[in-house]
Amino acid sequence: MRIKAIALLAAAVLLATPLAASGPVGIYGIVEKVVFEPDEAGSERVQVWGAFAYAETSTGGWRTSKVARGYLYFRAPSPAALAALRETADNVRREWADLKAVAGTGQVVAFGSWGYIGGFDALDPGVGSATPPYVLEWAPQGGAKTDLRVRPASEPPASPAMYQTNAGVVRLTEQGSHAELVRTLRDAIR
Repeated sequence: MRIKAIALLAAAVLLATPLAASGPVGIYGIVEKVVFEPDEAGSERVQVWGAFAYAETSTGGWRTSKVARGYLYFRAPSPAALAALRETADNVRREWADLKAVAGTGQVVAFGSWGYIGGFDALDPGVGSATPPYVLEWAPQGGAKTDLRVRPASEPPASPAMYQTNAGVVRLTEQGSHAELVRTLRDAIR
């Protein structure tokens, strides 16, 4: 009888505890403008303005967060981070140039790769959090929490997230599996 009571208590605790997920997350968005800091030639940081949603692809398919409008703020990875990620500074700057090339065109794109901890459904691109869910920088020994939220225009740039590449800047079409997302992002820009 005592074992049954302990088992029931353990089951009740497990059912009452919210489960945390984790996985890779990228960004879908429409880029309106790109601001290089201090300038395009010597860019160390970049503001990417537009409408964005997180994209989660570890569930065997893909799903997105709600859309937020404002700007994402990135910094170039340090040389040590580039080495750990097997990445080059040239690739990062090429992606920033690609984001600038699609700015103002209305084209929906996918880019980047970060990690997240917590329930994806509660991951809000407009909100930063000290508790799960939150976004992580990828790193071989586990990543640090990062501020990958979409910031409102009224917020001055501070604490940029480390930019992390994936498959480049990928353009999405208006047809097929991403059609609803494309419409949702375009509605956010209007």
